[in-house]
Amino acid sequence: MVSKSTLSELLWGTDQYIDENALQVNLTRLRKTLRQLNLENQIETIRGQGYRLRGR
Repeated sequence: MVSKSTLSELLWGTDQYIDENALQVNLTRLRKTLRQLNLENQIETIRGQGYRLRGR
């Protein structure tokens, strides 16, 4: 699992509060790209914690 703070650190260089919509936009874009590869359901949202790849 990857926490929201880890994603913020990797994407924006800080784990300070980043607008939740900014993270959602990036995840939506990633899921759209994965859909083109028939992998659209591979990212699982862990409510209140972060995200993980299914089957891991």
